[in-house]
Amino acid sequence: MNCILQRAKRTVSRVSGRGESGQALIEFTLVALLLIVLIFGAIDFCRAIYMRQLLINLSRETANLEARGVGSTTAEIMTNALNAAILESSPLTLNSTNGMVIVTAVTNLTTVVNKKSTATYTISHQFHLGTLGTFQSAVGTGSNTTASLPNTGILPANRTVYVAEIYYKFAPITPVGKLLNIVLPDHFYDAAYFSAL
Repeated sequence: MNCILQRAKRTVSRVSGRGESGQALIEFTLVALLLIVLIFGAIDFCRAIYMRQLLINLSRETANLEARGVGSTTAEIMTNALNAAILESSPLTLNSTNGMVIVTAVTNLTTVVNKKSTATYTISHQFHLGTLGTFQSAVGTGSNTTASLPNTGILPANRTVYVAEIYYKFAPITPVGKLLNIVLPDHFYDAAYFSAL
C-alpha cells in the first residue's frame, strides 16, 4: 500500500511540474521587460530634472557675476560673466548648437518733465554665445532698444538690472526616453535678474 502511494506521488509530481518551467520563463520575461522600461524612463526623467536645476543655478550665477563681476567696463564685466557661464557649463556645451547664453544689461532711464517722471527701460549692452535655432532674448534684442521686463517694479530709477538667459536643447539618451519625448520638453529656458548695487 505504501508503495502504491509513493508511485502515485511521483506520477503527480512529474505531471504537474512539466509546464512550470516555461511559465516561469514567460513571467520573468514580462517582469524584466517592464522593469527595463521603468528604469530607462526614470533615467531620462531624472536627467531632465537635473538639467533644469543646473540651468536655474547657472542663470542665477551668471546674472550675479554680471551684477558684481570683475572688469573695468560694463562690456568687460558682462563678457567675463558670459565666458564664466560657458566654462561652468562645459558638459552641456551651451556655446554650440545645443544651447545659448544671453547676457543683457537693462537700464531704467527716468526723465522728469513738468514734475512728471517717465521711465524708459533700455538695453544698454547685450552679448550671447551659442547658436541654438531661432531662439532670441525674451528681454529684447540689440543695444539701445526698448526692453521688456516681466516686472518693471524690480528696477529703481536710473539703475541697471543684469539679465542672464539660458536656452538648452534636451535630448533623451535611452530608447524609452525617445518614445516619451512627447512628455519631456525638447528645450529648457531659464532667466535670472540681478540688480547692481
